[in-house]
Amino acid sequence: MYPYLISKSVNEGTMSYLFVINSESNPLESYMVRIQYTQGNLRASCSCKGFAIRGNCKHVKLALRKISRY
Repeated sequence: MYPYLISKSVNEGTMSYLFVINSESNPLESYMVRIQYTQGNLRASCSCKGFAIRGNCKHVKLALRKISRY
């Protein structure tokens, strides 16, 4: 699994990132991860079932690690 950064934007103090992450179990499936950071407030979402059920997933964690490297 590798996060591919699709979009990065900065508007009035808000940084937004959009990633595509391929599924580990199904090579034909991928997930969209969106991360927004505004003045100390972090919001993240993912299109996978795990995020819909638990509100967190490994895809978000992977994308956050990728952002921390920038």
